[in-house]
Amino acid sequence: MGAVTNPGRPALLASRRSRLAASALGRRTHRVEQTVRTFTNWAPILGRLGGGRRLSEAVTFRTRTGLNITCPNVPGARIPVYEIFAEDCYELESFLGPLAGRPITVIDIGAHIGAFTCQLAATMPAASIYCFEPSATTAGYLRRNIAANGFADRVSVEVAAVSDTSGWGTLADNGAGSALNGLISDEASDAAATKVATTTFDDVVAAIGAPVDVVKIDCEGGEYDAVLASSPASWASVSRVVLEYHPHATYGWPQLRDWFAELGLVPIRESASSPEQGAAWLVRTDQPSSS
Repeated sequence: MGAVTNPGRPALLASRRSRLAASALGRRTHRVEQTVRTFTNWAPILGRLGGGRRLSEAVTFRTRTGLNITCPNVPGARIPVYEIFAEDCYELESFLGPLAGRPITVIDIGAHIGAFTCQLAATMPAASIYCFEPSATTAGYLRRNIAANGFADRVSVEVAAVSDTSGWGTLADNGAGSALNGLISDEASDAAATKVATTTFDDVVAAIGAPVDVVKIDCEGGEYDAVLASSPASWASVSRVVLEYHPHATYGWPQLRDWFAELGLVPIRESASSPEQGAAWLVRTDQPSSS
């Protein structure tokens, strides 16, 4: 007796491959459109993206607003540049609304190569910004971009992770400039592990010695330790928080949301890509929002 076959399976597989290819082509086309629309040097950017690190170890994005951002020429480093400048993922101008023009103090936890910080510094000319980035390689690009855009006099960089203790921790290094680097337990690394300095939110606020107005957090799961171990008093002056939350073995966004609610900081917007991952914009309830 001959084997039973599914005569429709080859057609189904071909259809699936066709859909996947169309989806990949759509993503590439969208990225090309974003590049042309957002960056004045779009032609060399596309050339470098196509050739990857074979053509260039780094790539510089010259935005149509006048900012220049350089990063390693790898996807993990480039994606945040598109998120900030092509997609306006943090919606800074509308979110900061009432703070416009004020001499605010900002803490950027997980500053990466500085795309957020440089956009914020350009949007808020009187802002003082304190950046924390644990990867020494990534922090090198962060400092380079701050200086290249003329913000060095009001933006500082500390090569450290904000966590639940001050001392040392282990960073999973997924490659130079990767936006996916994060603190891990010493025994849990699937990537190259690097010893990095750590500090706490309380120590950061104490060292700044001035009221903090805005906090941005994007530290690949480290947000829970950084926030939940901090003192409510350290957040007393904070009127705006924008953060990304990530999968965690113990905590989730509900714990962070409830913790902030106790301080009077409540979400005006939430955007989730999954139950474990997303972003949230919070404002103090006794201040008008700009949503």
